[in-house]
Amino acid sequence: MLGLILTTQIVSYPLFLKVDDSFFTIYHQSYVNKISLIAIPVMLSELFVSFVLFYFNISFITSLSFIIIIFIFMSTFFIQVPIHNQIQLRYNYKLIKRLVITNWIRTLLWILKSFLSIKLIYKELI
Repeated sequence: MLGLILTTQIVSYPLFLKVDDSFFTIYHQSYVNKISLIAIPVMLSELFVSFVLFYFNISFITSLSFIIIIFIFMSTFFIQVPIHNQIQLRYNYKLIKRLVITNWIRTLLWILKSFLSIKLIYKELI
């Protein structure tokens, strides 16, 4: 997910600002359909793995990782998805800028979760 969120944050969402107004709804719908095929299964897998690790191996790292994934889902469904729902109908510069800015929440949380995952793997191997 780290690679996907970084690509989304640095490439995909800023490119929304460059799409011509007359083609934006088609472009956006195509983007959402295609990215959903990747993001939804991976995010659900992350949620499941985080829950299993938390449930069977309660520790600071597994607890924090589970809390982070919950915040990622909350950000997704309460901030980013509503913005996507609004811009799917028409190009809106301010909303797209808000999408880019608020997506830093998820980006930073995925970075933190990735570091915690690496630390957990390292801890288990050493």
